[in-house]
Amino acid sequence: MKTSESNPHDWFLLAADRLRVTDSTRQHEGITYAGVELLQGAAERYLKGYLVSKGWRLERTHDLRKLIEEACQFNPTFRKFSGLADSLTEQSWAQHYPGDDLEDVGSDYDVLREQLDHLIAAILPAVPPKAQQ
Repeated sequence: MKTSESNPHDWFLLAADRLRVTDSTRQHEGITYAGVELLQGAAERYLKGYLVSKGWRLERTHDLRKLIEEACQFNPTFRKFSGLADSLTEQSWAQHYPGDDLEDVGSDYDVLREQLDHLIAAILPAVPPKAQQ
């Protein structure tokens, strides 16, 4: 299957895969650093899918804060997800490379996971459905 950066549904496919894996990891192994990174990656891909559906020119960034700011240009209610973006971005970077403090990484995982569900619920209805093949 060939994917496209300009197809929001391809972004959603890859986001849902990361979400499925992090949910499985949470259930079977508990909170892990990899699970936090996958949660951040899922949020990033859902946001990028939303943004490309609005004609946004793809920017290769992992900063959820920046993506939320971009989303607010199309819908200011996305600002309510700023805390999710801040926490996931900080925690993802803290564990991405050695040298940072890992004490708080994953400490609010379940809250972030719930907030991500709310973000997804705001994104998916705002994107036209996938065209039939």
